[in-house]
Amino acid sequence: MRRIACGVTTESHELYPTFMRQLSHCIFEVDPEDARRLTDAKRSELGREHRMFDLSDTEVIQRISKEERRLHCRPRTRGAEQTTILIQNLLDTFRGPAGRNTLNIPLLDDLRIQDIWNTQMRHLSCIQDPPGVQLYTQTGTLTKGGVRLPMYRCARGSTSLESFHLHLNRFIPGTSASARYFQVFLVDGVVRWNEDRAAAAAPARAAEV
Repeated sequence: MRRIACGVTTESHELYPTFMRQLSHCIFEVDPEDARRLTDAKRSELGREHRMFDLSDTEVIQRISKEERRLHCRPRTRGAEQTTILIQNLLDTFRGPAGRNTLNIPLLDDLRIQDIWNTQMRHLSCIQDPPGVQLYTQTGTLTKGGVRLPMYRCARGSTSLESFHLHLNRFIPGTSASARYFQVFLVDGVVRWNEDRAAAAAPARAAEV
């Protein structure tokens, strides 16, 4: 998302937050059962604690906080093909009149965003959730509005990835290496990284049991 966002004219543009929210929606979809359960719980909570009744689903969803969504809903990637179509449609929309503010300043730099998108489009398959891998762990439950909601922790996140990118540069000693030795250093560094992450995760899993 940040790489695609490099194609905007400025992050202070009024439409930037809207663009980023819709870009996230192009990549992720929320588990429908989680969304329904949280909406029901929020509706009940608003009725019990705030005497707000007869709200539409849209009105209830607008009152769900980001923290509540993060804690109780499991996003998943949409697949490379669908993501490509959705992002392309989003960029086409924001290149038009919908992508300009009241001063007629465009959000997207047309030439830069096209170059960035042509590059990033080839890597969409790399960001998809791996099939058969459980990315979420239920850490407990929380009662909201009389409805018991599961609480989740996700293995997908930016912190460990950013840390990996920082260390990736350190896997290769010196400033030059042949292709063969470069690959050896890289594989050795990745193996050690995975072993360290597995060792760090073991105490956490033991504590949950």
